[in-house]
Amino acid sequence: MTDEMPRQETPCPRCPWVEETPAGQFPAERYEALRRTSPQGEDYQPSFDAPLFACHKTREGREKACAGWLASVGREHVGVRVAVAQGRLPASALTPGAGWPRLFTSFTEMAARQAAPRGEECTLRRPARRSRP
Repeated sequence: MTDEMPRQETPCPRCPWVEETPAGQFPAERYEALRRTSPQGEDYQPSFDAPLFACHKTREGREKACAGWLASVGREHVGVRVAVAQGRLPASALTPGAGWPRLFTSFTEMAARQAAPRGEECTLRRPARRSRP
């Protein structure tokens, strides 16, 4: 398989994974919808059919994986690991590049900060625990 995984090369301006991005860029409901893309500690790991966290600057239907997401938690997504194993995504996409801004290290941390109005904390519900085989 040679189809490269579409992805952003670097975090875009106002990437929610960048710690310096001002909070409140997107509504809390958007982060709730994106929760399936990322691990939530021991409570939840993305399943094989979980969507990728797409860059908000890409068009619907032509989404590219968010560079900040890939470098922060992308390695925990089974679809990303398969893409690396198949040679469709370079392993280097799973670490921040030289000169990148500081990134959040978890979806929970990022969403709690970014989904909140400026100066407030947001409490998004955690996904239901999945039983492991």
